[in-house]
Amino acid sequence: MKHLFTLSLLLALLVTGSACTTQKKTVAPAKETNVTEAVLGNIMARRSIRKYTDQPIGRDTLDRILLCGINAPNGMNQQHYEVKVVTDPTSTAYLADNLHGLYRAPVYIFIAAGHQYDMSRIDCGLLAENICLAATAYGLGSINLGMPVRALKEKPELLQRLGFGEDYELCLVIALGHPAEAPDAKPRKAEKVQFVTVTE
Repeated sequence: MKHLFTLSLLLALLVTGSACTTQKKTVAPAKETNVTEAVLGNIMARRSIRKYTDQPIGRDTLDRILLCGINAPNGMNQQHYEVKVVTDPTSTAYLADNLHGLYRAPVYIFIAAGHQYDMSRIDCGLLAENICLAATAYGLGSINLGMPVRALKEKPELLQRLGFGEDYELCLVIALGHPAEAPDAKPRKAEKVQFVTVTE
């Protein structure tokens, strides 16, 4: 009788165990994300945003975006650039009020190219594009600006406050924030891309 009870208990456990296993197998698997489409969609969704809300960007999000920036390709991994980030509301307001061509945003990213490497400006452009694409992935807006760079050349005391090294020259400013507009994509000229041969 004792053996019969033990056998019944084991049988019950086996049935219960198999029912749990079966139940787990019937749960629908999570949908796989199509990484290729997500990346291409993000590239095509990026827009130059000129109007932003006052909502700040969390530091963790901003750190991830900047990490994406510095992981852009650069010549021989020399990383001949410096990046200065301004998030303090008093400072961003001051910059917006005193720099021509700088749209009002909660974050400004100033990127300077090093004189030590003749291709460093290209590296700065790659870095900036990574930042803008990462921002788009987070639902944020961005814009690459050159006019504030020109304006800062006429205000050396303000440029000095950014603290760039002597061997670095400001070449690009990015405004970043939560978008307050959703502009349509502007047309691109497909004919600018041409396939050529260089041999007879």
